[in-house]
Amino acid sequence: REILASFYPYTDPKVVRYVDDLGRLLAAQAKRRDLEYRFTILYSEKIYATSAPGGYVYITTGMLNFLENEAELAAVLAHEIGEQQFPDRRFTKSDNVINAAVQAGSAVGSMPGPLGSLASLGMMLLQVYNERTFKTAGERLLESDASAMRYLMNAGYDPQALIDLEKHFLRAEPKVVPYFFDYYQSRPITEERMNALRKEFQKLPLSGKSLIMDPVEYREVTRGVREIYKTAR
Repeated sequence: REILASFYPYTDPKVVRYVDDLGRLLAAQAKRRDLEYRFTILYSEKIYATSAPGGYVYITTGMLNFLENEAELAAVLAHEIGEQQFPDRRFTKSDNVINAAVQAGSAVGSMPGPLGSLASLGMMLLQVYNERTFKTAGERLLESDASAMRYLMNAGYDPQALIDLEKHFLRAEPKVVPYFFDYYQSRPITEERMNALRKEFQKLPLSGKSLIMDPVEYREVTRGVREIYKTAR
């Protein structure tokens, strides 16, 4: 509720359906079937994605503009779905923890405006998850990456896309970096992470599989989003 009260959802039916269909395809590969996964596009120039307990996944129009193909979009969504695989039974019994996280996230935004609240809320929820599941932030990040690669492969997407996505961030022009600073803060691209991604990739049984990248359809579906930002940068 806090997120949707601070942002305008992006409502182009074609794009919404495209992201939702892709998200549901990936979520079908996940172990947790007790969640009703929901995928929402937020209208913001920031390059950002996050998730909240209960199957809620959010991605910004800025992120859609930044990505290069459908497989990269799948990689972003798959990682957020991976984050959802650390259950805490107390979340299903009471709203107290969530309410506290929402209030704290709203109060300590590191940047002005709603994106600060979103970033802080995402960090707060990650912290709550970590405390309740006895996982460090680094452990959750690596485990979510490993899960995301399996989801990608099982859904027919090239898991190399997750590695390519991280390289895409590392190669970004300096003027673009401030737009994904908050996303990078919560999902840092370290040498340890890249090495872990490569090791996970090598474990996957990819021989003989036909895997999707699909830059053409992605750019066609997201053309309207790109038009918004064409002259902005």
